[in-house]
Amino acid sequence: MIGRLVAVVLLAVVGVYAVILEDPPDPVPASAPPAEFSADRAATVVDQLAREPRPVGSPASDAARDALVGRLAAEGLAPRVEASASIAAEEGQARAARVENVVATLPGTDPTGSVVLMAHYDSVAAGPGAADDMSGVATILETVRALRAGPPLRNDVTVVLTDGEEAGLHGARAWVREQLPGGTQRSGAAAPEAIGDRPTVVLNWEARGVSGPSMLFQTSPGNAGLVDAWARSVPAPRGDSSQVEIYRFLPNDTDLTPVLDAGRPGMNAAFIGGAEQYHTPGDVPPNLSRASLQNHGGNALALTRTLGSEDLAPVDPVASGLPPAGDATYFTVLGRTVTYDSWFAWPLAGGALLLAIVLVVVARVRQKATVGGVVGGFFGYLLALVLGLAVGIGFWQALVAIRPSYTDTGPFVGRPLMYEIAAGLAAFVVVTLMVSLLRRRPGGMAFAAGSLLVLALLAVGLAVVAPGSVFLLAWPVVGLALGLIVVASAGERPWLAVPFLVLGAVPAVALLIPFAVASYGVAGVSDGLPVALFTLVGVPIAAGLSALPRPGQVRGYALPIMAFVWVLILAAGGLFLDRPDARTPQGASLDYVLDADTGVARWVTSDTAPADWTQSYAPAPAAVVDSWPGDEPVGSGPAPSIGAPGPVADVVAQTPGGVRLQVSSPRGAPTITLRSSVAASSVTVTYPGRPPVSASLAGGPLRLQLDDVPREGVLVDLQLSGPATVRVDDQSLGLAGVPDFRPRPPELRQARGNESDRVIVSRQVDVG
Repeated sequence: MIGRLVAVVLLAVVGVYAVILEDPPDPVPASAPPAEFSADRAATVVDQLAREPRPVGSPASDAARDALVGRLAAEGLAPRVEASASIAAEEGQARAARVENVVATLPGTDPTGSVVLMAHYDSVAAGPGAADDMSGVATILETVRALRAGPPLRNDVTVVLTDGEEAGLHGARAWVREQLPGGTQRSGAAAPEAIGDRPTVVLNWEARGVSGPSMLFQTSPGNAGLVDAWARSVPAPRGDSSQVEIYRFLPNDTDLTPVLDAGRPGMNAAFIGGAEQYHTPGDVPPNLSRASLQNHGGNALALTRTLGSEDLAPVDPVASGLPPAGDATYFTVLGRTVTYDSWFAWPLAGGALLLAIVLVVVARVRQKATVGGVVGGFFGYLLALVLGLAVGIGFWQALVAIRPSYTDTGPFVGRPLMYEIAAGLAAFVVVTLMVSLLRRRPGGMAFAAGSLLVLALLAVGLAVVAPGSVFLLAWPVVGLALGLIVVASAGERPWLAVPFLVLGAVPAVALLIPFAVASYGVAGVSDGLPVALFTLVGVPIAAGLSALPRPGQVRGYALPIMAFVWVLILAAGGLFLDRPDARTPQGASLDYVLDADTGVARWVTSDTAPADWTQSYAPAPAAVVDSWPGDEPVGSGPAPSIGAPGPVADVVAQTPGGVRLQVSSPRGAPTITLRSSVAASSVTVTYPGRPPVSASLAGGPLRLQLDDVPREGVLVDLQLSGPATVRVDDQSLGLAGVPDFRPRPPELRQARGNESDRVIVSRQVDVG
């Protein structure tokens, strides 16, 4: 029992140490040498420019644009504002906006291409976007300042501060369309600083929270050269290639997406801690971690210096014509960065499977396990993983049942720590329960060997679909299999078995425990992923501990029962502490909708469990409201009419199967939506003084949102499948001017994102 206790303590120390090493570095003060990145210097940009929300086209966005032009000019660059328009479409729905990107170039001494530093300066309507993404903008400005204070670089460094990212990546789409394919402006003349077909690499700096390490979570395909530069240069590397593989399967987008769609190379870094403030009024400068900003900026400066000094042709084969490179596996373990070609995933996964089979043979020969027992351990481990996932999901559903408001405000809660610890202990319940059930039959060694066979087969599967993720499972299997082979061969010599088991378990603990902890930042505890991951790493280690010689005298199920009691205590404590208050307010959705045709106005909420303040406006049960721009049922209540005129969609021309509309808002609302049950095959939007932008709309009914609409309106050309009645909505932000509106109490705040606190005026128009 002493040996087992020592093993548990040592592995716990390794796990905690591995998690601590993931923390971002301390911020560097403003007194640092000029050629260094200082988070304190960069934070002044955030403090000054992230004081209010900056949705695309808003006066605050225009002010931020002008301030950024001034700051870049003060650094000796020649910034320009690239005014354009963009449209994005998917499944019959489209969104268009006019955008104004801020672009400047720090010329290189003998450029082989350009290193592009990209971030977006707009924010969602709900919050000032101190982290998302003024932290990225500040990172770039401080990086440029530090670069100018140091030796000049060989390659150009191009700053692209995009507009309209939150409205559909519009600024990045426009920049890619006008710069990357041929490097020509709309007039057809080559711009003096156009990138065009020169080798280019884009480094995008993002945030999905307000704290945590800056992680390299996405790269372009053929990333070997970029990863090599990253590993050689950045002072605090975080993130790994499994995140790259996972992100390739997700529908999420950033400004890097249009770059990758154009086949050009790039890298994406973001921090995701404190996600409860993401896209909320809580994304303010005081909540932004300066350590995260330092991690962002220190890495940006080092990586830019490296790429800015090297030949960029090998990393951009589209531009250079050189053969494309392969992908690289990369990760950090116990403070060390490891990289190798991803082709090694196959021999690594195969080696892990071979060692797992060798373990089964040795255990069978040494009479520590039977083949039938290993098969039982195999399926027992699968059951444990399913049980862990179910327990994790059930834990969140139980919290929602007790506090229904989590349906609307989750999965990121204001005070998550107790819930996160409880989820970890829930995994401990699953692990200890399964080991207690199976440590006699099929036995600890058989259970451990069966578990490693599962992990090895999963590693082989990952080698097929996501080779950059193989390291997460294969190295733990290699280590544990080698350690357990020694345990199976050690006889009754715990002094030999315990050290080798601990050493063999180090890769599993050092790689998978930080990964499981980081998974809290993905969806909190709502999707069961953290519990499943802790179960995944915990079962083979716990089974290995039970397979050590001279088993102790612990009987029964004391450990899982005690752990379950603590899960209940921590969950109750979390429910008690995580109550809405002025420090951690709860999001509450409320909009005002006026039907201009009938003069009827209603308050509307999309919350499924509205707070008392919200219910005082919208007490009616959820139902479909025609004038509401969404399709889902919403709660509603009567509201006073503000007598505003409805939006305009005048037919100015008709063609076979097509119609041209002049769309505008007499009250000057910046956003207009057109929606109809009739499908449209294509749409073209023309903003005054901007190039027309078009998109195909294969799919369902028409839904077109126009952002930053000027008072004179925009032209919209639609190819409709037939005559249609179109509902036109205009939207403005802020409810303070609506009669009878009362500000939220301190324990409530505006709901996350762009879908709350809008005045919406709606009317129907016959077209086609």
